[in-house]
Amino acid sequence: MKRISCKSGGSRARMAARLGGLLLAPLLLTQCATNYSLVAERPEEAVRNETFGYRKWMRPEATPQTVVIGVHGFCGAAIDYENLGKRLLKDQPKIAVYAYEVRGQGKDPLKERRGDIDDPNLWFSDLAKFSGMVRTKHPNARIVWFGESMGALIVSHAYENAIAAGQSPPCDAIVLSSPIVKFREDFPKWKKDLVHGAAEVAPTARLSLETIAGGQQVQMTHDTLHSEQAETNAWHIDKHTLRLLVALSDLIDGMPACAQTFKVPTLVLNGGKDFFSSAADVESFYGNIPKESRSHKYYPDSYHLLMYDDKKEQVIGDVERWLVKLPNAKN
Repeated sequence: MKRISCKSGGSRARMAARLGGLLLAPLLLTQCATNYSLVAERPEEAVRNETFGYRKWMRPEATPQTVVIGVHGFCGAAIDYENLGKRLLKDQPKIAVYAYEVRGQGKDPLKERRGDIDDPNLWFSDLAKFSGMVRTKHPNARIVWFGESMGALIVSHAYENAIAAGQSPPCDAIVLSSPIVKFREDFPKWKKDLVHGAAEVAPTARLSLETIAGGQQVQMTHDTLHSEQAETNAWHIDKHTLRLLVALSDLIDGMPACAQTFKVPTLVLNGGKDFFSSAADVESFYGNIPKESRSHKYYPDSYHLLMYDDKKEQVIGDVERWLVKLPNAKN
């Protein structure tokens, strides 16, 4: 494990609207940027750099009772958990936040792999390995998987796969923020079929999200568009491969089945103006989660990036209160 940087309360913008944020006293530390290494499972990985970065928000010398593992979304980065991490760092010394850089996204150390995934199962094994590292560091802490957008797909399917394999629940609780649970009703089926067909012929050909959306602007918060990320984010990827888009499509189709397997406390967060998932579709997805496990927070005036939209303080506060109500330590 090699630490590459550490700074007190530093802030980077995911987009211009995200600048600023809460300043913390130096003694509270601290978000740290660090690396973790993956054990090679395939021959080609043995000669690749399979080291990914992660960030953490935790007080010095703390012994957290709950650790949140954040999985960021499409065209995102671990820094997307900064608002949540800083809030918990300030108010909840017994809760730590870890967030890692997702394979195939803009902070992947292999530049040629950015915007691509050859096997989505690698996303699930990455999450399992990272969780194993965190459990080693905090063996008595409750582990909460927190997935935003695409990260919610990864979290949901990683959990389902573990249960299907006869394993114990791989985490102690789940948070899904803006999960993409179904294709929009106005998204033409022929377009979905066309992407699948093209991926069989040219799997590494690339398309932009704006192309798929037919040139329609994708609103991410009240005052930001997806296209603006290219101007503000060093980790933004203009185009993703067809096979990555097909992988996401398949994961979306499988979300209702995932929900039925959730045996741990699960919190679902969604906005009423989310471009990707309607309120009705999320409500239907939520209905598949066992009643004894589920909680739901709905923000009718919010867009996709809940932790950076106008209601971010309410959203993060709701997450904080839900986390605090969980049993403090793993049984």
